[in-house]
Amino acid sequence: MPSILLLGVTGLVGSHLVLALKREYPAYPVTVYLRNRNIEEYLRETAGVSRIVYGTYHETEKLAAVAKEHDIVINVGSSWDPVPSRAIVAGLSQRPVGVKTTMIHMSGAGNFVDTSSSTGNANPSAKVWSDGNVEDMEQLHPGMLNGRADEVVLDAGKEGKIGTYILFPTGLYGASAGPIKALGVIQLLMYEKAKELGFVPYIGEGTTRFNTMHVLDTIPPLLRMIDLALKEDTPQGSVYERCYIIGANLDRWIDLSTKFAEVFYAKGVISSPVPKRVKLEEAGKGEIVDLMARDQLFLSHRAEATLGYNPTHPPLLEHLEEMLHDYSL
Repeated sequence: MPSILLLGVTGLVGSHLVLALKREYPAYPVTVYLRNRNIEEYLRETAGVSRIVYGTYHETEKLAAVAKEHDIVINVGSSWDPVPSRAIVAGLSQRPVGVKTTMIHMSGAGNFVDTSSSTGNANPSAKVWSDGNVEDMEQLHPGMLNGRADEVVLDAGKEGKIGTYILFPTGLYGASAGPIKALGVIQLLMYEKAKELGFVPYIGEGTTRFNTMHVLDTIPPLLRMIDLALKEDTPQGSVYERCYIIGANLDRWIDLSTKFAEVFYAKGVISSPVPKRVKLEEAGKGEIVDLMARDQLFLSHRAEATLGYNPTHPPLLEHLEEMLHDYSL
């Protein structure tokens, strides 16, 4: 019976994925690796995990030893830090020759922002990335937002002993499952920026385009990756043919900022329901500023064809109030 190790169980994606693993693969033993020692009862009784190992991602020897014991390791807990990825690879590389071994890594579509313009104005010449184009995926490099961790996974896959799969979801919204409450990445980054500046910004004309998706739309493709890993004749193709970019809703930043300003104002976070136009240097620092300033354009042809990717959950602009209803900001 294949064994699964899951990293990121208390996070946005992992909290939903662990429940899906129980539902879809009830006979498979699932181990979770985490720091939080306060949810053991929930993990065992509700999520149905078989084993809990406590540790941090930088306890590399411990993480490597745990990874070595499992057939499939899924990392949805750290998209950008190469340290846990190296530890997982080190552990999986010690497994006996001929034993099927799989690493599923969740990166992020922040890798695919336009690097030629950062004005906040839509760039008609911005590159449109495609996961169906191997040459595009071969351009992944450590200088990208999540590139250092991606490089570790790709290099491991090229060696041939570990079957690697990488999922690149775009800006996630929604909420976590279980007792540990976590906001979607975009909701959290926008909240932090609004608190920092005292208003919700947009850069330049605010016409740069950004793709968002609901957290629950990540679960079917992750489960499909597990299905692929379980087949006797996989992995197939190059490591770049096992890279999948997914998103759902392409919006202009001025529209996103307008909606966030309305909601944050209603919740008392900021003093005005109207977003403010700023120059790049006035927006402060951080990942969200880079995302606002640049277009992010991509196609999910391989994810659609191979993983059956088809987002079904409501768009952010229509349901932001509902998504933040239960949170005290």
